[in-house]
Amino acid sequence: MILVDSSIWIDFFSSAPGRAGNELRRMIEDAEPFALTGVVVAEILQGLTRDVSRIEHYLSQWELLEPRGFRTYREAAAIFRLGRGKGVSLTTIDVLIAAIALEHRASVFTLDKDFSRIARLTGLALYPLAAP
Repeated sequence: MILVDSSIWIDFFSSAPGRAGNELRRMIEDAEPFALTGVVVAEILQGLTRDVSRIEHYLSQWELLEPRGFRTYREAAAIFRLGRGKGVSLTTIDVLIAAIALEHRASVFTLDKDFSRIARLTGLALYPLAAP
């Protein structure tokens, strides 16, 4: 399973999508399995200035990977502390997304460099964006 981060969706919905947005379009056309998580949905929707209802409907079509309980949040905090202990600054949202992906054995498709740092700390799998 591939967990698509908000950075990819933002590129996808832009008026001139880049490689990441085009790769997501290909994944949709080829019916590749991917999912979102509630935090990603919130990040996307909070940034909208147009077509809110249309994009809400569109996003609602995809599977949601959600935290499975207390252990997800405990794992997110552990990732945060691990980063802090190694001098790596991470955000709560990114470590939560990473913990959800790890819990569901999903790779993360993202443009956010914080996930590369998390991957080095935890072994989180990242979806590779092919070179042009």
